[in-house]
Amino acid sequence: MKLLSKIAFTFAALAFVGLTSGSAFADGIVLVSPDIQKLVPPLAALNLQHSGNSSTESGGVRYTGSGDLAFGDISAGPHQHTVAFSDLGLGQANDLRVLLNINEANGGTKAPITIDSLVLTAYDKNGNSVFSADLVNGQPVGLDQFRHGQGANSDYVFGLDTEAAARLQAAMDQDPGLRLGLTASMSNVNGGPERFTYSGQPGPVPEPATMVLFGTSLAGLASVVRRRRKAAAIKAAIETDIN
Repeated sequence: MKLLSKIAFTFAALAFVGLTSGSAFADGIVLVSPDIQKLVPPLAALNLQHSGNSSTESGGVRYTGSGDLAFGDISAGPHQHTVAFSDLGLGQANDLRVLLNINEANGGTKAPITIDSLVLTAYDKNGNSVFSADLVNGQPVGLDQFRHGQGANSDYVFGLDTEAAARLQAAMDQDPGLRLGLTASMSNVNGGPERFTYSGQPGPVPEPATMVLFGTSLAGLASVVRRRRKAAAIKAAIETDIN
């Protein structure tokens, strides 16, 4: 009897895992790299600005079927838009990039901010959500601030990983007129606005492990160059002493 109970429990657990895994995605939005690009106002997606002494800000914009609806800690001005993917001039979903400009007024310290969530949603003509992707594994991302062109240039670029890009591509193949909307939450802010805008770059988003290997390779190459230069300088000095 105990054996039958264990077998039944095992099947129930497997069924539960199967049901829950069917609706959850481990893929999503990833930080690609620091990236300085001129922001293009017509493609602005979302501006967030906290109120009063708050150190957090959150908000977004969605498509209702008849127009855009912005909500939360959005800044003044016409900066909150959903954008039709077809208007971005991109070939494939894996070309899509989301640029972020950090515009904090905390002086010379420029403390890092944290993106607690960033959600990209695709809406059909009736305002129904047909695709959604969040930060991979829902992990917050800490971002250092740069000292360049605040409000005019981007600081970081995000993209969809392979699986999320494939899901968005499948949705767009079914409906090329999908509109993209963003929702974000941030903490450790002290000013703003933080501006998100859409851009594009051909090619797949590098996986985090690939980026680490790439950075390690560059560091190794730089080390080799330094050693060769040092050896050449020592050799030259020796030859000078001999002569």
